[in-house]
Amino acid sequence: MKAGIPLGMALWVFWALASLASAQESCSVKEQCSDCIQTPGCLWCSKPKEGSPTSSHCVPDTSQLQSFCDAQHIENPQNDVKVVQNDPLSDVSKDVRQTVRIIQLAPQRLRLKLRKGKTQHISVTYRQVKDYPVDLYYLMDLSNSMLDDKENLAKLGSKLADTVRNLTTQFKLGFGSFVDKVLMPFADTAEEKLQRPCSGCAPPYSYRNDLPLDSDPSKFTAKVLGAPISGNMDAPEGGFDALMQAMVCKEQIGWRDTVRRIIVFSTDAKFHHAGDGRLAGIVQPNDEQCHLDKDGVYNDFDKYDYPSVAQINKIAQREEINVIFAVSGYPDLYESLSKMIEASSFGVLDANSANVVELVKEQYERITSKIKLSDNLTDTSPVTISYSSKCHGTQDVATSECGNMKEGSEVVFDLDVTAIECPADGKPFFIEVKTLQDKLILEVEFDCSCGCETTDRVDNSTSCHLQGALVCGVCSCYPGFRGDRCQCSTSGFHELNEDESQCIMPGDAYACSNQGYCSCGACVCDSPDFVNGKYCQCNRRLCSNGNDKECSGHGTCDCGKCKCKPGYEGQFCECEDDSKCRELGKQEVCSGHGECKCGKCRCTQSDNVHYSGQYCEDCQSCSTGKCSKFRDCVQCQHFGTGVLDKEECNKCEIKPQPVDFLDDKILNNARLCTFEDTDTGCYFNFTYLYMDNGKYSIYVLREQQCPEAAPVLGIVFGLVAAIVAIGLLTLLIWKLLTTIHDRREYAKFEDERRKAQWNTDGNPLYRPATNTFKNPAFAQQAQ
Repeated sequence: MKAGIPLGMALWVFWALASLASAQESCSVKEQCSDCIQTPGCLWCSKPKEGSPTSSHCVPDTSQLQSFCDAQHIENPQNDVKVVQNDPLSDVSKDVRQTVRIIQLAPQRLRLKLRKGKTQHISVTYRQVKDYPVDLYYLMDLSNSMLDDKENLAKLGSKLADTVRNLTTQFKLGFGSFVDKVLMPFADTAEEKLQRPCSGCAPPYSYRNDLPLDSDPSKFTAKVLGAPISGNMDAPEGGFDALMQAMVCKEQIGWRDTVRRIIVFSTDAKFHHAGDGRLAGIVQPNDEQCHLDKDGVYNDFDKYDYPSVAQINKIAQREEINVIFAVSGYPDLYESLSKMIEASSFGVLDANSANVVELVKEQYERITSKIKLSDNLTDTSPVTISYSSKCHGTQDVATSECGNMKEGSEVVFDLDVTAIECPADGKPFFIEVKTLQDKLILEVEFDCSCGCETTDRVDNSTSCHLQGALVCGVCSCYPGFRGDRCQCSTSGFHELNEDESQCIMPGDAYACSNQGYCSCGACVCDSPDFVNGKYCQCNRRLCSNGNDKECSGHGTCDCGKCKCKPGYEGQFCECEDDSKCRELGKQEVCSGHGECKCGKCRCTQSDNVHYSGQYCEDCQSCSTGKCSKFRDCVQCQHFGTGVLDKEECNKCEIKPQPVDFLDDKILNNARLCTFEDTDTGCYFNFTYLYMDNGKYSIYVLREQQCPEAAPVLGIVFGLVAAIVAIGLLTLLIWKLLTTIHDRREYAKFEDERRKAQWNTDGNPLYRPATNTFKNPAFAQQAQ
C-alpha cells in the first residue's frame, strides 16, 4: 500500500463527504425560507454573494459561510429558554406547617422558543420535603361478605390514625362505602328486598360519603363502626362508581390542594365496569362529574353507566390521586388493574382485614419512595421529551423515574425537548411535566418562520415580472402566476418539454424524476399529496413500510426519508434505539455479547458459550445469573414453602410452569437452577429463559428430589446385633486366650514334674509318729 492518508481517516473523510452531500441534497430542495429553517441542519441566505458555488438559497449549516453569504442575510434561528418562575425548593430542615407553599420541583415555569428538529436541554431538580400533608380516604365495600372486615377496621381505626401520624403529622382521614347500583340484575328490587336484602342488612345503595376528610381519628372509628352492612345480587360490586365520585367530588370529600391524596379501595369481589350498565338499560356513558346529594349519597346511578378503567386512570392522574387496591379476593385481577392506573398500587388483605394497617403503611412507603416525572404529550403532539437522570448513582441513565427516595433526598432530571412539527395555527403549546404533587409548565413557542418574510419583502417586484413579491430573495407569485420568476400563467397550456433542462435534477436523466412534468421551467408533480420537491424527487410513500402511519408514527418524512424522534431509529423509525439494550447502570450494549436490533438484544455465541437474557448477560457457565432472583417466588408458588409469606408470594410477577422433565429446556439454552428447600430437606430444580416478548419463561420440575429415608428400625436392630456380636466375640476370644494360656502353663508344669530329682533321705516335711532321743552322756559311757 502506498504511503498517504491512513485507511481509517480516508473512511472518515468519505463518511463526512457523504453526510455533507446528503445534507446538501436535503437543504437544496427547499424553495422557501420557512421550509428551509424547518429542516434540521439547514439555513437560508436571502442574498447569496456573486459567484456562490450553489444556486440554492437553502444550504447546510457549516462553518464555511463567509464565501456564500453575509451574516445579515442569514436566517438560522436558535433555541431560546426564558425562566418565568423558579421559586426555591422548600427547606427540608423546616417544618412544612410553617411554610406558606410547599415546593418540591424547580423550576416551575419556562418559556421555550424552539426551532423544528433542534433539541433543547433543560434540568429539573426534585427534593422530597419532610412531613408532607396527607389526605387518606378509605373506600370500603360494605356488602354482606365484608362484615368482619368492617368490624376489624373499626377496631383498628385508632391504630391506623397512629400509623399515619408517624408518617406525617398533617393528615386527615375520611370514609366512604359502596355496594352496587340498586337496579336489576345488580340488586333485588323486590319491595321486601329493597328494605332488607339480607338478615341484619340495611337497604342497598350505590355509594355514600360517610365521613368527609377530618383530622379527628375518633370520628373515623365511629363512622366505620356505625356504617351498616347491605347486600346485592350478583358477585361483582359497583366500586368503580364509588371510586369515580370519590375522586371528582373534591368539595364534598374535602380534598385539600397541596397534599398527597390517597384512596384505599377495599373489597373482596370483582368490579363492574363500562358496558355492564346496559344490563339494566343504562346506555349513557359515565360523565366523570360529581353527583352527590346534600347527604353525600350517589343517586344518579340509574342515569350513568359504570366508568371504564381508562376513565378511572384519566381522573386519577388529573386529580393527582394515589389509589391503593387493598383486596382480600381476586389478587391477580387487581394486580393487573393497578398496572393500568397511573400511580396506583396493590396489596392483599387477610381474610378479615386484620393486616390493613400494615398494608397501608407498606403501600404508603412504596408510593413515597419513588419519584416519577410524566407529561401530557401524545403521539400526535408536535413536541417530544426524553428523560435521563443519575438518580442516586454516578452514571446518567435514560429514565424518568428514581427510587429509594427519602425525606430530604434530591435528584436532578435532564430533559431534552425537541419540536418535531410546526403547528398550523402557530399558537404556543403548553406541556405539563409533573410528579403527583408538583409540576413544571413548559410554554413552547415554535420558531417556524423567517424574519425576512416581513423585513425583506418587495411587492410587485420587477424580479418577479411584477406578478409576485420578492420575499427572502425568492419570488412568491400572486394567484394565477407561476415559475421561479412568476413568468408564466397558470391558465396557459403547458408544453411537456418546455424548459425541460431546468427540471432535471443533477445526476438524474429524467425530468421531474419521472414523477411529474415540466412546465414553465418548473416541475408539476403527478401526486402532490405524496410527491413534492423542486424536481418531484421526494416521495412520501417511501416513508411507510406498509402500515397506516408514516414513519411508524415515530418520526417525520423529509423528502422520502424518515427523520426519527429521539429514542427511535431504523429506515421507518420502527425500532427503539439501543438505550433499551443497555442494562441499568451499564453503558455496554447487550453486555458485549450481542447486537441491538429494534430495541431488543440478539445474543450471539462465542467460544461455544450461548448467551441469553434481556441484555445477553446470562449463560449456563456464567457465575452470575437470575437463579437467586427467581428462587423464592418459584419455591413459594409451586411448593408452598420458603421465606415468602402469602402476601409477598402473590406479588411475584413470574408464574412457573410445572413439568416432569427439564432436559429439553436445558437443550434450548435455558439456565438450570438447583436449590435446597430448607423446609423439607429436599432439592428442587427449575429453568429460566428470556423470551422475545420481554418476559422470562420459567419451568419447575414437578417433584422435589429427596434422599431416600434411612431405615431407622433396621439401623437400631443392626446396631444392637452388632454390639451383642462384638461382645460375644470378645468373650470367645478371651476364653480362647485363657484356655491357651492355661494349657501352656499345665504343659510346663508337667514338664517340670518329670524333670524333678528327689533325695532318698526322705521328705523333709515328713514327721514320724515317734521320736528318738539320745543321751549324750550315755553315749560316752558306752565308749
